[in-house]
Amino acid sequence: MTGLMRVRGGGLMGRTEELSSLRRLLAQSRLVTVAGGAGVGKSTLAAHAAAAVGSQLPDGVIMARWWDGGPARGQSVARAVVEAMDGEMDGAEEPPADRSTRPPAGGGEPGGGAGGGAGEWELVSRLRGRRVLVVLDDFDPVRDECVRLVQSLLLLAPGVRVLATGRQPLGLGQELVLRLRPLPVGAPGSEEEPGPAVELFMERARGARQRRGVAQTAPSPPAPDEAELRAVSDICARLEGVPLAVELAAAQTALHPPAQLARLLRPAQGWLGKPEAPLRRHRSLRAAVGASYALCGQAERSVWARLSVFAGEFDEDAAVHVCAGGGLDRELVASCLARLVLASVLEPVRDPGGVLQPRYRLPAAARGFGGERLESVGESAAAATRHLAWYRTVASTAHQLWSTGRHEQATLLLRDEEPDLRAALERAPHTADQGATALDMVVDLWFWWAVCGHAAEGREHLRRLLPLGRTDTPGCGQALWLAGWLAACTGAPDAEELLGQAWRVAVLSGDDATIGRVAHVQGVIALREGETERAIEHLREAAHTVPAHAGHGPPAAVSWAQLAVAQARIRPADALRSVRRASAGTQTRHDIWTRSMTQYAHALVEHLRGRRSRAWRRAHKALAGVVSVAGPLGAASVHQLITAIEHGPALDGVEWAPPCGWNPPGT
Repeated sequence: MTGLMRVRGGGLMGRTEELSSLRRLLAQSRLVTVAGGAGVGKSTLAAHAAAAVGSQLPDGVIMARWWDGGPARGQSVARAVVEAMDGEMDGAEEPPADRSTRPPAGGGEPGGGAGGGAGEWELVSRLRGRRVLVVLDDFDPVRDECVRLVQSLLLLAPGVRVLATGRQPLGLGQELVLRLRPLPVGAPGSEEEPGPAVELFMERARGARQRRGVAQTAPSPPAPDEAELRAVSDICARLEGVPLAVELAAAQTALHPPAQLARLLRPAQGWLGKPEAPLRRHRSLRAAVGASYALCGQAERSVWARLSVFAGEFDEDAAVHVCAGGGLDRELVASCLARLVLASVLEPVRDPGGVLQPRYRLPAAARGFGGERLESVGESAAAATRHLAWYRTVASTAHQLWSTGRHEQATLLLRDEEPDLRAALERAPHTADQGATALDMVVDLWFWWAVCGHAAEGREHLRRLLPLGRTDTPGCGQALWLAGWLAACTGAPDAEELLGQAWRVAVLSGDDATIGRVAHVQGVIALREGETERAIEHLREAAHTVPAHAGHGPPAAVSWAQLAVAQARIRPADALRSVRRASAGTQTRHDIWTRSMTQYAHALVEHLRGRRSRAWRRAHKALAGVVSVAGPLGAASVHQLITAIEHGPALDGVEWAPPCGWNPPGT
């Protein structure tokens, strides 16, 4: 029975480490399972491992594939393996079967399929005394029956080894499991070598073009240029390195160049297909994912569809909030998450057994398929509404953390939830209430846009949402002020117009905090334009107008610190008083950003007074604070000041004041 294994398809790319691991596991245990999601390459890896290991076994390899995404077979797994043996022997004479152990009277075990018990005993008797590797490929539809068969083989045929592939392990005690992940993509635009996913795409694309007679003019096609490599990297990143998806996309390059294909994949990727693929479930990405969907119960299908509204990682609380209802209890949602993880539909981001709450991620292909199912049952709007409501609470929580001085916690929360916050804000609101909710989220996240380096994104959200809301409310005034501030941060020409609108709304509603913050931004703009006296006037008004502990914007201490910066060159004594005023409030002690702004202003004042040692220490304290809040990209102004302190007096024409948060225009 040697030579029964035939490896089909192209070569194995990017799986050297996994292939070595699988061969090592096969040497350690008689039962190994390769588990993973749809299209990740389980069957291909198992075929290559079996071809390598089978050459070392006297009786070779038996390959039995149960299912191909079509109708289930009307026979048992054991009978399918027997047929695979008979079909792959290529006419070789088989020794007589050992009949020392007979099947039990009455046929077989219940649920074993047509002739299940008899087929199992026939298989065991034929394999007893053999040293052979049995490969059970794609056993998911008959997992329970497969478990019973494997138990019998391991117990009654000691020379048999079993290699199984499927969405989830068999769950037997002696089983070793290799979890197969997608291929690494490699960072687009980097100088490093392309990742395995990119190499696979390029190899399959060359084959596709040659089969269609496209550009086959040289033995070796020219190397792709940088633009093409970036497009291919973008394609592979969108497909998340899933080998089947990468190969299906590469097959499209005979019709679409990579740049155009990358654009076509932005809205959806389930349409990718290859009708001539030998396996039915590999003829389209939708069919591959649909094969997993067909194996799920009704509750798991509903949860899968509703989870498709998430754009990134999420925790169990978020999933329960979005998915519960409509016949699904909260407790049932939690158990469905566990089953979807076991079936390789959901990816666990954190270990469910760890200290932190587990987080999950729905791969792009599964997310697109779930979105189609959600739309087909008419639940898209309801799921989007619950998604928006949940991330409204996330934005509110982040605002509370920032307002109470826990800046690092606030930014960490937003980095974790950034993809879904963006998705919730970019989704078109269906009602006026949804538009108002989204606008409130943007205002709550003022620090994320203005301080942490996301001014352009925040400005775009406000540009879309402001026309949808009322113009006579304090919330609208705050949103207009924030739009003006972000316009100033990005150098947009409409900053003054937006600030004027915000001032009028704030005056009519009696909102002193917004009036003061409008003056603050006007002062920053004047300082940037070199109008120092006007800047001092606006910043002094802001410092005296913004109430203590006012939310949704910089506190008065920041205006005092900015005033000290404006006064530093022409009124050093006033600047020193202003910076002391900024340092006197309680806000400066517990607010990292405010303290960093104050330290920056104090360092500039000390530097201009010739006290380089004090200035250097304060500047480095400011640097530590701003990096912890805004990251390295937000520290350009502080680095500039430190350079001036270390190399001598400040130079004329250098802009010392950070105009918006910590991000000067053009940074």
